[in-house]
Amino acid sequence: MSRLHAVVLAVAVATASAAPCQTGPAPSPAAGPVGGLSFLDEVEVTVVNVDVFVRNRSGRRVEGLRSADFRVIQDGLEMPISNFAELDQEIIEHVLTGTRPESLPPAAPAPEAVPEVEIRPVYAVLYIDHENLNPLDRNRVLRRVREFVTDNLRAPVQMMVVGYDRSLEVVEPFTDSGLAINGALRDMTTISGGRADRDSDRQEILERIQEAVADPGNEAGDQGEGLQMRLRQQIMAYAEEEAMSVNFTLDALREVMAMMSGLEGRKSIIYVSSGLSMTPGVGLMHEYASAFHDTAFLGRRTQTDRTRAFQSLTSTANGQDITLYTIDASGLNPLEGYGADTRFGVIDPGASSIGRKDYQDSLTYMAQQTGGLAVVNTNDVADGLELIRDDLFSYYSIGYAISDSGEDRVHRIEVSLPAHPEYELRYRRRFVEKSRETQVQDRVFSSLMVDVDDNPMELSLTAGSRVPASDERWTAPLHLSFPLSRVALVPEGGDYVGRLVLFVGARELDGRQSDTQRQEHEIRIPAAQVAAAAAQSFGIDLQLLMGRGQHRVGVGVLDLVTRQASYARLILTVP
Repeated sequence: MSRLHAVVLAVAVATASAAPCQTGPAPSPAAGPVGGLSFLDEVEVTVVNVDVFVRNRSGRRVEGLRSADFRVIQDGLEMPISNFAELDQEIIEHVLTGTRPESLPPAAPAPEAVPEVEIRPVYAVLYIDHENLNPLDRNRVLRRVREFVTDNLRAPVQMMVVGYDRSLEVVEPFTDSGLAINGALRDMTTISGGRADRDSDRQEILERIQEAVADPGNEAGDQGEGLQMRLRQQIMAYAEEEAMSVNFTLDALREVMAMMSGLEGRKSIIYVSSGLSMTPGVGLMHEYASAFHDTAFLGRRTQTDRTRAFQSLTSTANGQDITLYTIDASGLNPLEGYGADTRFGVIDPGASSIGRKDYQDSLTYMAQQTGGLAVVNTNDVADGLELIRDDLFSYYSIGYAISDSGEDRVHRIEVSLPAHPEYELRYRRRFVEKSRETQVQDRVFSSLMVDVDDNPMELSLTAGSRVPASDERWTAPLHLSFPLSRVALVPEGGDYVGRLVLFVGARELDGRQSDTQRQEHEIRIPAAQVAAAAAQSFGIDLQLLMGRGQHRVGVGVLDLVTRQASYARLILTVP
């Protein structure tokens, strides 16, 4: 029995049996595939949705544009717009309540009729980065965020709260309860994180630099090149530690994106921190270079540069259709904590501002590259949160059709308003065309976080008795079954054959999640028995190797003939 081990939960999946089982009397003989399916050569079409936010020079939302005003380019080719709607909070509320306001704008110039507006779910993750947050900054900003949640958490928005402190924790799963979200945010005000320690280390180095410049001989035998060498070593040690912290943080952000990958709707992450360094240690390097007139030392910044890592992160976000909104909790005072202390008049304030700008540039970059907004350089984030609220509820939804290649491909998107070059447009710049298998795998992964009500194959997932496998692991048997009438069977030789791909994933309810495992299954039924098979079900036995506690298990099945997918999940408790 083969066994595939997952990374975190050590989930093992193995097929113990896969055979039809009788569920009722056999029907009278019938010709053709089970279910009476016919198979035609068809080209699958994917509709690409692009949300576009349009602002004038004053930063105000531009209303009343039509589909003819927009031009969409994918990979250098203009794409005809097939779906278009201008949405705002009023329209969304009317559509969700079953009414349509008279002010609903038409989708395109006549003779096109006003379309039925589809309101997609909105999933917003509040990501509180304790590792990169000064506690005082955090508590001040979280008060504003809680007010934002209280005023704006309504359909179709669902929010999830995650916290990061060297490990990722799902504090509150997706919910539309403002009370639950507020409670989760309130509980976060006691977490210290690692930013305060790194700020203290940085300040200590700054003070040593300034003391050395003010009085080079203040320590016997600790001056000249020897002192400068030790300072350079301290700076590089600090830079490497910060670079490691940035790596961990970006990995955690990717983990959240993976959780959201299979969600169908609009997806965003509201990232709250005191900034991330794109070039860890660059501020201290400039302080040193300014103090000792050693510009050559600045070349060391290439050793810790993380620009490519941020580029990779935003590419991942665009690939999953996730918009990043970033909030700088540090506020104004751009020189505070970066060597501009008024006790010292030696260090160039311009060098200090470089470090501060580095922290803000990363937030701006992440937002700009994914079509979001960066709230920086303000001591009151309320205005920025209002702009985020506008984005959640007010936008132009543009759709265009492409032929499905069946492969994972990256496409570049350009949207413009030829008649209005003065307007600012924000939207995702890339679209990842996912293969059908990738779509199903992603959705299984996401189903471990949110409910997925999509089960046309009538999957049934049940659990058997758990058996100890070791001191730390239990074997949890599962049984997956579905009617054979829901599977496409095609003639092959003297048999009828169906081909399925199975994806299985698991997640502990405290937040740890496994990889998604893949298996192929073939259903082969002799032609003489195919008519009777319509009243039978197909069963697959699975074994999961799991630790103690509660787990959410998700399964996805893809019919390789019809390309139809179905999903099921259950809560499994290991005593």
